[in-house]
Amino acid sequence: MRELIKSAEYRREQDMFAVEGDHLCKELADCDYCSEIGLFLYTDKAAQKYPETVRLAQAKAHSFDVITDELSEYISDTKSPQGLFAAAERFGTDIPESAKKLVILDGVQDPKNVGTIIRTAEALGIDGVIFINGCADRFSPKTLRASMGSVFRMPSLSPKVETLGEWLHGLGFEVYAAMLDKNAKRLGKVEFPEKTVVVIGNEGSGVSKQVAEWCDEKLYIPIKSAESLNAAAAAAIILWEISRK
Repeated sequence: MRELIKSAEYRREQDMFAVEGDHLCKELADCDYCSEIGLFLYTDKAAQKYPETVRLAQAKAHSFDVITDELSEYISDTKSPQGLFAAAERFGTDIPESAKKLVILDGVQDPKNVGTIIRTAEALGIDGVIFINGCADRFSPKTLRASMGSVFRMPSLSPKVETLGEWLHGLGFEVYAAMLDKNAKRLGKVEFPEKTVVVIGNEGSGVSKQVAEWCDEKLYIPIKSAESLNAAAAAAIILWEISRK
């Protein structure tokens, strides 16, 4: 459990992930796409404080056990562990054929940004998130905490970049890259079509050249004084704009 929480390499090797805390353990127990919790661990104090979460997780767990407070602190990735841990196999939810609004994360590497964008996308009714070019692990503890469980519900895809543009255009999507460019259009002046994809680029280098080449349009967010916006903040503004259509 400790290695699943702390090591990205171990999560890849095992094709598993782990969550901790009342909220995420309950979200995982409630998730229809997770067929089984492999292991659930909790302290006596947690069982008294969060009885509903413990009951739900036990019912879905292949195995479960009580651990000491000391072991909870050893496993935990937080300063104040709540004494609840659950591990499960990685899973995904396919993007529906009826999807009309999508967001692509192109090399977004900060797990907090990835988690926040996923949470924002779910809140605004975006139909799916596509991860390309080495995005942060969506099952890392920081991503999971930032998403507040949205990772468990948000349809997602991690396709090959080489064929992604052709696939999206074949489905009738128009693709907009969020980037500073002399040919970019001002957000607020763009009439988004029914089937829209927005690309959010890497925090430092922006949208990759390979992806920019098959985007239909480039757009920018007008700002007054700051040099730029955080990737998650920029995504929230743009996704709100396209969700209004």
